[in-house]
Amino acid sequence: MLRDHAGIWASKRTGNLRRGARLLVVAPAFGVVAACMMPQAAAPPMMATMQPQAPAAPPPLQPTPGLAARERLQLAVNQLQQGDATHAAVELKAYLEEVPNSAPAKNLLAQIETPIEMLYPADNFTVVLSNNDTLSSLASIYLGDAQAFYGLARYNNIENPSRVIAGQTVRIPSTPQALAAQAMRGPMQQASLTPPPGAPATAPRPLAPRDPWIAIREAVAAGHFEEAIKEAETRQVRPNAAQAAILASAYAGSAKALRASNATQAGAQAVRAGQLYVETANRPEDALEPLRLAIAINPADARAQTLLNSAKTKAADIHYRAGVAAFQKQDLDGAIAAWDKTLAIDPDHKNAQLSRAQALELKQNLQKLR
Repeated sequence: MLRDHAGIWASKRTGNLRRGARLLVVAPAFGVVAACMMPQAAAPPMMATMQPQAPAAPPPLQPTPGLAARERLQLAVNQLQQGDATHAAVELKAYLEEVPNSAPAKNLLAQIETPIEMLYPADNFTVVLSNNDTLSSLASIYLGDAQAFYGLARYNNIENPSRVIAGQTVRIPSTPQALAAQAMRGPMQQASLTPPPGAPATAPRPLAPRDPWIAIREAVAAGHFEEAIKEAETRQVRPNAAQAAILASAYAGSAKALRASNATQAGAQAVRAGQLYVETANRPEDALEPLRLAIAINPADARAQTLLNSAKTKAADIHYRAGVAAFQKQDLDGAIAAWDKTLAIDPDHKNAQLSRAQALELKQNLQKLR
């Protein structure tokens, strides 16, 4: 009996031990699962790395809108005269899109973009500017091209080619052409200072001043209007009728070129052109365009309006009288054409209106008789 009870107890104890062992085996696994099922603490958000932003690039320069090709080229020349190569390059490239074979524009652009050591040799000689000299005139003499002024300015580290003064020393690159020009000018200048054989020795005489109108005409012919204006204003010229027309064309051309970049100066130059055309050159019709430009720039310019009214009256009367002369010669077509020009300038010109109507009526009657 005792053995039976002992066996039963032992059997129960063994079973309990086995169940305990199984629980010990299962418990760690349950702990792992439970650990996986526990909510995890949220990781702290990472600070966004602040990257400095590069400044926005400025918009590319654009060529001046609304310019004719010739006006654009002149604007570029004027900008280079003032040392503004950045804007001049933009205008020149736009001009070359319209006139791709333009040698002057290509030459000017090369002066801007070509490294100076490739543009001219390092060897040089120097000249001293006289009262009449400019970088354009030196470039014309020594480099064979007045428009080489900007390359010469770069060669001398001159920022504004239009601002050189008498007595200033300028280096000239020793190109073959420049050396030949130097050799020719030396004897010419020496001859002007040396008295003829047998003449008493006297102090050297200065060279006779050059006629300013030669420089003005050359500058206007080359399209260097600012240069012509500078020469005229520096020398305080008093033009006759023919000279006034030349100088007026310089002011008018410069006004057109400067309208977009310097409207105030353009307006003043346009008025000056109109004044010269009306009051000195007696070419009132040529005054109409610059004076209209002046009023477009500044509608309140009373001086420009007065000059424009005077120019209209004078120009209209010139064509009216031409029509009368043609009518007297029985040239009806010539008379009608002249009075058409009168009315184009002054649509309210009563005499031109009546005379033109009579001429048309007479012409129709003559045609019926044929």
